Amino acid sequence: MEIKVQVTNDSGKAQITIIPEKDEILKTLTVNELKLALSKKGVVKGLKENALEQICRNKLYNKEYIAAEVIPPQKGENAKLQVKIKPKERATYDKGVNAEKKVDHYGVHEEFITYVKEKEIIATRIPPTRGKKGFTVTGREIEGMLGADLIWSKHRGRNTEVVENNLIASISGILITEDFSFDIEQTLTLEKDLGIKTGSIILPLDAEIELIIPGDIKSGFTVQCHKITVMGNLEDAKVTAKILEIKRGIVGTSDQPIEADYLITGFIIGKRRIKAKFVQVKKEISGGSTILADFVRSQVIQECKITARYGIWSEYLFGTNKISVGIDIDEQAEYIKWAKQIEDVKNTLLEAKASNQTLLKKADSIKSMAERMPDNPQLQKELAKIKEVTDKISKIEKVKEVLEKKLQQHADNMYISGSPFILVNLGFTKKALLKDSEKPHNDFNIKEFSYEKSKPMIQGLYTLKGEEVVVEREYNIGEFNSLLNKYKESATK
Repeated sequence: MEIKVQVTNDSGKAQITIIPEKDEILKTLTVNELKLALSKKGVVKGLKENALEQICRNKLYNKEYIAAEVIPPQKGENAKLQVKIKPKERATYDKGVNAEKKVDHYGVHEEFITYVKEKEIIATRIPPTRGKKGFTVTGREIEGMLGADLIWSKHRGRNTEVVENNLIASISGILITEDFSFDIEQTLTLEKDLGIKTGSIILPLDAEIELIIPGDIKSGFTVQCHKITVMGNLEDAKVTAKILEIKRGIVGTSDQPIEADYLITGFIIGKRRIKAKFVQVKKEISGGSTILADFVRSQVIQECKITARYGIWSEYLFGTNKISVGIDIDEQAEYIKWAKQIEDVKNTLLEAKASNQTLLKKADSIKSMAERMPDNPQLQKELAKIKEVTDKISKIEKVKEVLEKKLQQHADNMYISGSPFILVNLGFTKKALLKDSEKPHNDFNIKEFSYEKSKPMIQGLYTLKGEEVVVEREYNIGEFNSLLNKYKESATK
């Protein structure tokens, strides 16, 4: 009996034919005999066991049958995009909030925006893998197929870049995603107000992001961003920015602070506390506001307290104001802080002396008696108490001395040398001039002028010459415009 094996040229298939002699028609072959015949022809992989069993069982002679076929290679897994920073859905909290969730309407709603830093990894490419190897019928390996790779262009959006297997932010900003395409934006525009729908928004000041608010900043919220533009009003909210522009104005009476390098607004009305390098107000500052700045410019100033490092420029001054220039506001804040600490230490010292007054009065007589009666235990006990009290008082006095030296350093640095000025372009009222002034040493305060001194020169440029305040009627307004514009530019950088 002949077992004929044929292998295709590409070794992808092996066929087997059994040709018996006449007297061998009834003979039954075994599967192992067929496998042996196949192996002699080099066929070792992809054997069709079921087909070989049927050939033997049913004596399928004189006809070609497929005995082995190639084991095809498998395809590996496709490349995957592993998102490292998942943009959060912008949730709103104005309706349907479950009270049990205890949502802080005034806090930062982390679902609202996703901030990423420059060079931060947004997503990582997990490379495709190769599938299992395949084999020809003769045992030759066929390399597994590589899964499909991802196309970066489908995922890379504005202000992103691909570095090796990572998609990274090329700038710091707000992460926006749509259909797994990632963009980094440096402008965030709200729908209307910054309020309950948005929560507070706190972004790093050094990331050059602009927050645009078409409506108002509502009371009770906290806002921090490099640049903030408000089309409406700023209510009783805490705001910190490098550049802060409020198209309408600042209102309210809260102690929520407002800080900016450059602040421009239509008006400031109410008892607000504002600290900035440059403050420009188109209409008025009024209602008891406290302004601490390098430069302040306003059309009208009335009923306010303004302290400026270099200068104040106003068309009119009305009512009772306390306006001071030539003061370093940071050093002044430190001076006030240390002065309070010294006051606390002085009170502690007075309390220590008062509570031990009787003992301290008897100190000399007790010491004298103890010298005469050194073995008296009661006298020794009182001596120890006297030492404990005097040591405590001595320590407090040393602390007071250290604090007083520190206070003096800030006092020395509080006043600005150079040419601080108050420019009153059109004049100020008699009421302001008649008001008495509590003038600290070297403080340049407009209220120190009596009406009689100022009567000939109600308007003018007030400057310091030594410790004397002088008023000049002749000045170049263009020079001041140039000065303030340059300072404005430096404040916004």
